Amino acid sequence: MSSFFAVAFLVFLAGTCLAYFVLPKAVRPYWLLVCSYLFYMYDPENAGFVALLLSASAVTWAAALLLERLRVKWMRRVCLVVSLALCVGCLFYYKYFNFLGETLAALLDSFGLHYTAPSLDILAPVGISYFTFAALGYVIDVYRGRQRAEKNFFFYALFVSFFPCIVTGPIERAEHMIPQFKTPQTFDYARVSGGLFRILWGFFKKFVIANTLGTAVDAVYGNPGYGAYTGPILLLASLLYTYQLYCDFSAGCDVALGAGAVFGFELTENFRQPLRARSFTELWRRWHISLTSWFRDYLYIPLGGNRRGKARQYINQLVVFLVSGLWHGASLSMMVWGLLNGVYLCVGKATQDARRKLTRHNPLYHFTPVRRIFQTAVTYLLFTSCIIFFRSSEVFEGSKGIADALYIYGHLFSGWGKLFTAPDAIGRALVSIGLSVQTALVLAVSILVVETLESVQEPVNRTIRKVPIFLRWPLYYALVLGMLFFGSFANSGSIYGRF
Repeated sequence: MSSFFAVAFLVFLAGTCLAYFVLPKAVRPYWLLVCSYLFYMYDPENAGFVALLLSASAVTWAAALLLERLRVKWMRRVCLVVSLALCVGCLFYYKYFNFLGETLAALLDSFGLHYTAPSLDILAPVGISYFTFAALGYVIDVYRGRQRAEKNFFFYALFVSFFPCIVTGPIERAEHMIPQFKTPQTFDYARVSGGLFRILWGFFKKFVIANTLGTAVDAVYGNPGYGAYTGPILLLASLLYTYQLYCDFSAGCDVALGAGAVFGFELTENFRQPLRARSFTELWRRWHISLTSWFRDYLYIPLGGNRRGKARQYINQLVVFLVSGLWHGASLSMMVWGLLNGVYLCVGKATQDARRKLTRHNPLYHFTPVRRIFQTAVTYLLFTSCIIFFRSSEVFEGSKGIADALYIYGHLFSGWGKLFTAPDAIGRALVSIGLSVQTALVLAVSILVVETLESVQEPVNRTIRKVPIFLRWPLYYALVLGMLFFGSFANSGSIYGRF
């Protein structure tokens, strides 16, 4: 049940929700805490890590209480550093120990020094990156005086382990969630039905769009050497993977936010149509919002932010994106993915004034629709060029992932003549990766529905409540039937669930 997209999760959510509204309000937070730990222990491989989750909660809770009482500056710093070191140390051990050893061995081998890195059979706990960052943010906020230390350990433990957030985020802040836990809401039909629709919306995006796109992408990226595919198919698979990743990740967040809404909690929106962004800066303001804001508040600003000149600002941004790449995965490919995003962002900011001056002389830019389409397309293409490294790290580890991505880059411009000389060959290639005319039509209609409904500047669970009932219920049935007839249920796991 580490995945939201399973029948077991729906049964668990229904039972938890039913008991939640039956129990007295004073008992409800404790019931959610018990259910959150049961959710975490459902998978036998993950059950043994419940002590780690409990320890991370206890250490950061105690550290925050101590920080609030200490008045000597150096003692407060020591307390902060020790608590952060313990949390980051656990994260490093489970996610990066083997990677660091392998990287060090490869580096020494390049200088002719033989070194055999120790390799441990380590299984990373589900959600360790999410609950660790939530706990770290809380301790830092208490140290800065922005957050009062929570006296009740159970409320804080619920904040760290709340089951809708622990698999795919969002990475919540204590100041946002703990007050909500302390004031349980009464049952409200409109809010609950809106939350259930948000869950249905997530399931539709996952099974009809993300999984269907994933079948095509896997057929290309899962083919060693990619010898059967030329540039057009490689480019198409890369473009499709960008949208697959968005739908897969945002679908998990839809389920999380929908589950939170069912209980009466408002979680942080994690996406605001990032693939419609017209610049790289705008894209990263809309993508994985809870993580990017976390890095902004707890890494970028402490490094100096944009307060120490342009050069230092760009260095800080590159550091943040490098760390972001490592957060996503312990591999060289992920580091390249992060740095490439940072480079694009810095170059975009450094050249924005010059580009604005140039565009004044471009007659096409005086037509707003043309300008917006062009900017969005360029941003999407640049993001996809980074995503190639992201996807390659899923297939291969170590330097093989980078070599794999470079192979794709080197063959993106091959075989384009077949579009004109042998279009039937391209058509057969599309069918071979699962993109028949019918599948392409289903995807096009589904994406149009998603983009249309999400274009409204508010969460879909609120938007749907404003739709007349004679349109709302047919939409419910259409989504369910769409999943039953066109959904791909082979993969219920979430791409971001492994982070």
